[in-house]
Amino acid sequence: MIARGSSEPYRGTDKTPTAIAGELGVRYLLTGTVRWAKQPGGTSRVQVSPELVEVTGDGAASKWQRRFDEPLTDVFKVQGEIAAEVAEALRVALPGAERAQLAEAPTADPAAYDAFLRAEAAWSAGANTAPPALRQALAHYERAVALDSTFAAAWGGLARAASFLYNNSTPTPEMGRRAKAAAERAAALDPDGVEGHRVLGVYYNVVAADNDRALAVAVAAYRRAPGDAAVVVELASRLRAKGRWEEALRHAQAAYALDPRTAGRPGSVALIYLWLRRPAEARPPADRALALAPANPSLVERRAMVALSEGDLAGARRVLRAATEVPAEDLAAYVATYWDLGWVLDDAGQRLVLSLGPEAFDGDRATWGIVRAQLHAWRGDSAQARVWADTAQRYFTAQLRDTPDDAQRHVVRGLALAYAGRNAEAIAEGERGVALRPVSADGYVGPYLVHQLARIYLRAGQREKALDRLESLRKVPYYLSPAWLRIDPDFAPLRGDPRFERLASGG
Repeated sequence: MIARGSSEPYRGTDKTPTAIAGELGVRYLLTGTVRWAKQPGGTSRVQVSPELVEVTGDGAASKWQRRFDEPLTDVFKVQGEIAAEVAEALRVALPGAERAQLAEAPTADPAAYDAFLRAEAAWSAGANTAPPALRQALAHYERAVALDSTFAAAWGGLARAASFLYNNSTPTPEMGRRAKAAAERAAALDPDGVEGHRVLGVYYNVVAADNDRALAVAVAAYRRAPGDAAVVVELASRLRAKGRWEEALRHAQAAYALDPRTAGRPGSVALIYLWLRRPAEARPPADRALALAPANPSLVERRAMVALSEGDLAGARRVLRAATEVPAEDLAAYVATYWDLGWVLDDAGQRLVLSLGPEAFDGDRATWGIVRAQLHAWRGDSAQARVWADTAQRYFTAQLRDTPDDAQRHVVRGLALAYAGRNAEAIAEGERGVALRPVSADGYVGPYLVHQLARIYLRAGQREKALDRLESLRKVPYYLSPAWLRIDPDFAPLRGDPRFERLASGG
């Protein structure tokens, strides 16, 4: 069975059933039409005409079809009846619990459901990272739960959006509380379902930084719904955080097989291969993800990172230039922010970032400042780098008053202090951040923090300590491949050093 997200792009298509089945790798297609009309007296009816089509080498043949004509309020009952009859036509036993779940209406309020669908569309556009899209999704989820306070799926969506907004914008205790409350509400409303467990896992990982609890609830969700692609890929993410990368890869590949046309599925596979330093294997799923969602800045950057992992800076820049469906300002700001890749932008892209105000960074002046500091340093203007680094560290200091245990902000504040020339403070901050979230506790975020500490040491003149950290990174999955080290300007001062040359040659 292929997930709904993979079949959604075929809405309104003129492709033949044979062509669609071939692209999806399936034998059966469920097609149909939906119409609704207002009746005298103000009631509305929905007419659904589904058809189950079997596709073989000889073509396509109808295996089952039926016409439903019901009040609009019974649309979810119709959904359940269609699922049951299709399962019967395929001679597949549909368990009673699943049959009941399909027939159950997620909400009795059409306006709440409309708000939920708008939120889901915004969520997909933001790909879990872009704050503007996350804020839009959050507003729609909040409208959905305001209209129906028992709408479990909407509470789950609200929890996810709030969790990722906490992580990808300025973190505040209030946003963390909103994420936790929404996740707990989703779980309470549907204690036997998977959504509550799934979003609790997101909260524990992204906000609470408790990867043991995050994995436990992800496993619980998976046991309930091993065929749900969203649940499977969530488990892959939690396994990544626990450093269980090969297991994560298997689950990410399984989610991709279940849902091959949702861009995040091949994107997850590509990310894992990238961290495993297997760029040749990362390239096909990264290309596939970008083809499915060319306007997604995260997937554009990920494909560029595959090129960087192969030592191909020119190729990475070609990927960025080819991403014409992403507004140039949005892409440049995104790349300069996430994974600190402003150096990958060409001269025009870097100048564009330097022309942007804090609004391009979701109003986060700390991020705006550190992006500018790094760009000025890479461009050889150490005086401007120091000025903007000092600005950034002051804003990071203010943010840390609200979230004192935020490991990433301690490390990035340390980086800002290093650019500002305050070396002793920089090292203390960087080491504190790494201690708060070590690689042993988080196999995904932890290596990034060590990477930044190596940069801090290097800027502070502690070459041997920087090399110690880089050598430790070679022992764990992380995207800094030998080829990447050879082209990354941050490590130019180490070139010629025997220890570094061994790392950069793969030794």
